[in-house]
Amino acid sequence: MQTQLIAPLDAPALPLHLAGGKGANLNSLLADGFPVPPGFVVLTTAYRRFVAANGLAEVIAVQWTVCDPAQPDTFEAASHQVRRAFLAGEVDEEIVAALRAGYAQLDPGASVAVRSSATAEDLPEASFAGQQDTYLNVRGEQALLEAVQRCWASLWTARAMAYRLRQGIAPDDVSLAVVVQLMAPATAAGVLFTVNPVSGDAGEMVINATWGLGEALVSGHVTPDSYIVDKSTAAIKQADLGSKLVMTAATDAGTAEVPVTPELQTRQVLDARQVAKLVRWGHALEQHFGKPQDVEWAIAEGEVALLQARPITTLAAADDGPPSAPGDDAWPPHDLRPQPFDLWTTYDVGERWPEPVTPFSWSTGYAMIQQNMDETLEGLKAPYAGKIQWSKRAFGHVYLNEGALTFAYTDGLGMPMGMIAPSMSGAVPVTPENNRYQWSKLLRHLPFFLRSFTQWENNVNRYVADFPQIDQWVDAFMARDLAHPTDQELWSEAQEVWLHRAMHYMRAHSNATSLSLRAYTDLEEFAARRLGDRSLATTLSGGLSGVIAAEIVPTLWQLAQQIEELGLKNLLLEQPAAAALATLHNLPTAQPFLVQFNAFLARHGHRCMSEAEWLHPRWVEAPELVIDSIAGYLRAGEHFRSNEAGAQAEQARLQATAMVERRLNPLRRAQFRSLLQRVQRFMLARDNGQHYLVKLMLPVRRVYATLADRWTSRGWLAQPKDFFYLVMEEVEAVLAATTAQAAGLNLRAIAEQRRQAHRFWLGRPMPDVLDAQGRPVTFTAANEQSAEGTVLVGLAASRGQVTGTARVVLTPQEAARIRPGEILVTRSTDPGWTPVFAIIGAAVIEIGSTLSHAAIVAREYGLPAVVNIPQATQLIRDGQTVRVDGNSGRVTLIE
Repeated sequence: MQTQLIAPLDAPALPLHLAGGKGANLNSLLADGFPVPPGFVVLTTAYRRFVAANGLAEVIAVQWTVCDPAQPDTFEAASHQVRRAFLAGEVDEEIVAALRAGYAQLDPGASVAVRSSATAEDLPEASFAGQQDTYLNVRGEQALLEAVQRCWASLWTARAMAYRLRQGIAPDDVSLAVVVQLMAPATAAGVLFTVNPVSGDAGEMVINATWGLGEALVSGHVTPDSYIVDKSTAAIKQADLGSKLVMTAATDAGTAEVPVTPELQTRQVLDARQVAKLVRWGHALEQHFGKPQDVEWAIAEGEVALLQARPITTLAAADDGPPSAPGDDAWPPHDLRPQPFDLWTTYDVGERWPEPVTPFSWSTGYAMIQQNMDETLEGLKAPYAGKIQWSKRAFGHVYLNEGALTFAYTDGLGMPMGMIAPSMSGAVPVTPENNRYQWSKLLRHLPFFLRSFTQWENNVNRYVADFPQIDQWVDAFMARDLAHPTDQELWSEAQEVWLHRAMHYMRAHSNATSLSLRAYTDLEEFAARRLGDRSLATTLSGGLSGVIAAEIVPTLWQLAQQIEELGLKNLLLEQPAAAALATLHNLPTAQPFLVQFNAFLARHGHRCMSEAEWLHPRWVEAPELVIDSIAGYLRAGEHFRSNEAGAQAEQARLQATAMVERRLNPLRRAQFRSLLQRVQRFMLARDNGQHYLVKLMLPVRRVYATLADRWTSRGWLAQPKDFFYLVMEEVEAVLAATTAQAAGLNLRAIAEQRRQAHRFWLGRPMPDVLDAQGRPVTFTAANEQSAEGTVLVGLAASRGQVTGTARVVLTPQEAARIRPGEILVTRSTDPGWTPVFAIIGAAVIEIGSTLSHAAIVAREYGLPAVVNIPQATQLIRDGQTVRVDGNSGRVTLIE
């Protein structure tokens, strides 16, 4: 009977209906000599025997009939009943004896991996990836038996049941085998794609790698190293190092996520030899199966072990747009009909959403962008006015319709492209056709331009005058106790009061942005025409006094100095930030520091990295983030770029201003002073306006966080973060029905499906430009070659030249990897990144203009900076030596 219940993994030709998809694949690989860890398969006959012996088919049939696709809660309830019956069932002695015999053949007492292997007899191509459970580092006969039984039960999770119902797979057509293998003592693990899954490039393989076992990577808890490899030569074309802050490690109780040492966090997981080995196995796997493969692998005792291989189900051709993500990636809003001039870039929005956007942030942000852009172009006389979609989500990220914006400016308003090109991404080229005045259109839009010069300035002036009022509003709200208002009352206040105020002032902030860009471009043109040096504009606009964001770094430095004077430096350096803060609160000697620390939070606590993303807590909600920055300054020591840098930038501005005035005649001098005054006034209004715009969002974020906590305590959500994987319409449906059940929504299942999709896009490369149909457009900077290596060409944002080590950072969490003096390379920054600028040596930014946050802060601290370099985070290798020339806008990759 044992041969009917289990079979060695290397038995001859194990079929899919007995071994499941995973078991059959691994069996096939072992037969052809692939390096697969040994083991055995608990066949589907054992599963069916267990089901029959415990009368589970009847339980399944009853629960299957109550599942209703229109009511997700029915799947959760049915799953609970079926799985409870599975776990309560008794495993008969013959199955137990078979398991014991198979385990003894491996190594009695050995650690094994226990993996579900599902099959649908009538639909062998159906993808069951990730639908069932896996248990690692299982040790002992009893633990093995329990793991097998839990795997059987996992065939009936709510997610798996809903999936099979959508696929039309009847309960009797699916069963489960279980693969039991010796644990590979992995020092590193990851995933290999035998073609590039994002671009569809069949000439590239993509490898994701992390330390330890692969579960932290598969579950999305770690940002891995990512390698793009030439398929024919195995040469690494691009290596992006992830943060790798945690790893999955074997423990006495199974597995656990443990911190990765700082030294390993910054070390590349794979060397060229290991990459070449994986590429060779990738070729062999593709040949073996006859199609591109998604491969899970591990490095154990220096050798590659293959853990799983399956077809790549998310593959898209290079010109077909984004691949299909797992889970639910189709949340609203839906795209409008494309216009022929649409061209999508990360201009502007990339600075606010550098990471993949969550469903809730997108469902709120889309409407806000649409309203703001329509209001900005109110008065445009063109057949497409009011019919433009201004933002879209693709490849997990937010894109802005730069093509429509530039087309409305040139074709609609009749202005030359060259006047706005310096503030754009460069995806829309300046041509003789679009770089000319169209006087008939200009005259027709005269009211629009008059409003631009009068109403916009008035809006900005009123906004600046209202800054104290905004402080009063927000401070009063944050002092309130939110325990008493109902969910609906809180939601209504967030939507009707706070978001209404934010949208009102967002228009004024957009006006300040437009006016500052226009004034800065005029100053650049003046400097180029009258003084022969366009880059002088960066110095003339730097070192401004009164920039609120510029207070952050010197205040944090003072707090770091205070910690040192109080003798508490080692506390911050040796303990995790949250633990250190808790200790400080209990130390009487730390009270002077806490007074100043709380004052900092009162002034700047509404900031954080990626401020447009509702998922991220603000500093006042997670003050340990600020403690982390203070600890970083203590480590930086003499490398810290103190307030002297700001004073130097101010001095450089004053000297440059005096020099320019000496070279001009009285008439030109008056023109120059007027230009400079406008630049400084609107830049100050823009930067400080961002401070207050984000502050207006703090009450909204607090309301959302309060609802998230309440809904979790009621059992509607598995954890508070799940709230941000819903969309506004679903939240409003629950509020209208008063409960999630009454609304017919299984919020837990919805959040889990969308979390899968969101996790899919984290750390994946994304196109810089998309066409009107959402397909990637090849767009690279006009790169050059020098004797030292490739030269990337961008926009000069802050003067100076520095040669140093590049630190490629893709997420805010990875910013902790940056060491003093290193060169920050990232997609974009916002004011939440400001503390980082105090220790870096220079900045290279993919997205942005000469008035983006990174450019302004770099000038305040005298840092060389180059912005708007497409694919900088992919073209520059982490740890590579680069030269940043902020005078010419060039970054040299020193080979």
